[in-house]
Amino acid sequence: MPSASPLSEEIDGIKRMEDAGASAVVLYSLFEEQLRQERLELHHHMESGTFSFPEALTYFPEPEEYRLGPEEYLKHIAAAKKAVRIPIIASINAGMNNGSSLVGGWTQYAKLIQQAGADALELNIYYIPTNMTLPGGEIEHTYENILKAVKAEVKIPVAVKLSPFFTNFANLARRMNDAGADGLVCQPVLPAGH
Repeated sequence: MPSASPLSEEIDGIKRMEDAGASAVVLYSLFEEQLRQERLELHHHMESGTFSFPEALTYFPEPEEYRLGPEEYLKHIAAAKKAVRIPIIASINAGMNNGSSLVGGWTQYAKLIQQAGADALELNIYYIPTNMTLPGGEIEHTYENILKAVKAEVKIPVAVKLSPFFTNFANLARRMNDAGADGLVCQPVLPAGH
């Protein structure tokens, strides 16, 4: 099964992977930054011209002026489902900020991804610890909370993508299983320069 790659950005690429024998396809990730940008752009366009004359209707943005990544991603899922017979696995890639994450954003988009027709969801959680007082166990607990929140909102299988940089990977894998993960995706460590 091919992992997320640029091949999944186009329907033809997904068809080629199916024709080559792929049992399922993981779509390229929807990044948390895209979700944040969507909210910021929508707010900007809704507020733009607020204090202008009501007759100035040209202040409202035209739809082509604010193509939103997350909407396109949902449409891409639906199109992929129509184009191939193999399972389509969506992917959300989001980081934690000082040990906390916008769980509401994860759950909201997980539901939308399920509604768009994805067969499963990959949660790509990442955190680069910069707070020297934050214990590793708290980071792992946050992973569990995100997974539980998403699992409470969707019925499709949910896999968690984990980096290899945990002190006790086997313990974390067990904790993810206990928290309801339907699968684990292990991120490889690549040699320097790759």
